[in-house]
Amino acid sequence: MAEAAKKGLNAFATIKNIMSELKKVDKAFTPNSQQYQYLVEQMRADQVTTRRYSKAANESESVAKLYLSYIQGTRRLNTLQERYKGGEKTVEESARLVGLKLPERKY
Repeated sequence: MAEAAKKGLNAFATIKNIMSELKKVDKAFTPNSQQYQYLVEQMRADQVTTRRYSKAANESESVAKLYLSYIQGTRRLNTLQERYKGGEKTVEESARLVGLKLPERKY
């Protein structure tokens, strides 16, 4: 397989993964949405720009992979924060969690 074809497949897979991540975060992200159309536009424009102006090798693909990593990390962070939210526990609640009992307070 030619080098250019391999690069094209890698770039396509990255864009596909970005779109998949965006669908997980935003249910309104569909082929009819403006964000989707913008990504497709940018992908097409980049193909022409890369060929015409000879950007550094894989520059656009590297930026796309960086963005993919960012949105995956953000989604995972939000999932973890949602899962473990609930505020701080009191000292008494924390002690009970680990099987300890606080001494009784005498006022």
